[in-house]
Amino acid sequence: MSSMATWAVWILTMMVWAKMNLWFLKILAWTLEYWAILFFILFSILFILRIFKFPWEIKKDLTHPIAANFFAWIFISAAIIVSWIWNVLVPLWWIWDWILISKIFYLIALVLWIIIPIIVPFLLTISEKVDSKHAIWIWFLPPVWVFVLVFAWNFMALHWIWTNFIPVLNIFLLWTAFILYFLVASMVYSRLKFHSLPAPEVAPSFVIWLAPIWVSIVAINTFVKVLEKHNAFNFDLSFLHNLVNLLSWFLAWFGIWWFALTCLILLYYIIKKSLPFTLWWWALVFPVAAFWIWLKFVFNWLACNFLCPIVWWVWVLSLILWSIVFYKTLKWIVSKKIFERPKVVK
Repeated sequence: MSSMATWAVWILTMMVWAKMNLWFLKILAWTLEYWAILFFILFSILFILRIFKFPWEIKKDLTHPIAANFFAWIFISAAIIVSWIWNVLVPLWWIWDWILISKIFYLIALVLWIIIPIIVPFLLTISEKVDSKHAIWIWFLPPVWVFVLVFAWNFMALHWIWTNFIPVLNIFLLWTAFILYFLVASMVYSRLKFHSLPAPEVAPSFVIWLAPIWVSIVAINTFVKVLEKHNAFNFDLSFLHNLVNLLSWFLAWFGIWWFALTCLILLYYIIKKSLPFTLWWWALVFPVAAFWIWLKFVFNWLACNFLCPIVWWVWVLSLILWSIVFYKTLKWIVSKKIFERPKVVK
């Protein structure tokens, strides 16, 4: 989760650096990149060791209605690395080894895609321990994963081969992701209306339900660009382009409604309850960054230059959030609190 959030803030910083071209932004961008790589490698090693040393704990997590969804973060990060390679390293002509690495990361994300969106819902469906109260925002991670998987492969297709095969698979993945998202959204919204609010420890994860909306907009727009390169379905591209623009706006306004509701509920937690620091705070960072990416799409369409200050504020907000959570995480590592699971996950 920390790797995913760091990748997102790094992408934002790279975009800001491209616009402003200030030396300290370049240093900040590359620092965030190295932290993201370090996080992914370190936690991947620890997770693999956990699989071999505590396999029964992994099995227990796979059948847990909340903990099972955390597996998606691993493969979201892997797909983001693929996007990073094709959008940053390949244009810089760091090609041969990085193309091989991107294939490896994408195969990891694609093959293990079966675990979360298919196996986990199956296990939770047949389980008698799952209750409607377990339907919280972390359930949105599987559809986020599928959307990120789609645009990662779209970026590969824009610069590489496989354009005959990629659109066929991605149209299936897009359909799966949208259906999965709206099913989860209906369950989570129903849970909020008919049950009490979840524990304050998990309140930051409320923002996760914004992420599928923003990444879906990126996924469908890059999918159209792939079809422009190779129209595998012989679609009317002008009609498809207009349809995707319209769908993007529908999703955007739906996301703005979710965003307003999220702000109000988080404010309610702060005033009436509490918002203690836990590792769930990393869940705040990625959706804010994804919101920035969506704003970039909107501004490009409408040439809304007068709205540009909003973009800078969102970037500053995401950077401040990342810094606070990173600092508090380091303090938790020193105090060893980081090894204690929140009660809500036990």
